[in-house]
Amino acid sequence: MNKLDLKGLWMPSEILINDKLSDKEKIILSMIIYLSKDKGYCFATNNYFSDILNVTVVSVSRIINSLKKKKYIKINMNYKSNSKEIENRQIIPLKEVMNRYYQNCKIPINTNDKDIKRNIKNKK
Repeated sequence: MNKLDLKGLWMPSEILINDKLSDKEKIILSMIIYLSKDKGYCFATNNYFSDILNVTVVSVSRIINSLKKKKYIKINMNYKSNSKEIENRQIIPLKEVMNRYYQNCKIPINTNDKDIKRNIKNKK
């Protein structure tokens, strides 16, 4: 996976104005959701996120662990046969997060932040 695999990023308004997430958490969560649209999970490495966001691999690891702790994502580790060596990692956005994301894709975000807040209030 390289930087060119990511064509763009749309951030749902619920994530954008979520005060429980840092800016980097918002970006990485949006990337995970985008990269999960086909299979329901993403297998991007910490190095991939690190390269795109110009942060350390350690920072990415902390962010992903924080998203897991806050119950935005789940992580499955797949191991090589008869080994404890990790073959790949699946980062799975939780269903509630994915459902909100795809519902909000239909809501255009205008330049007026009142529209964002009004749309979120109407969803509650």
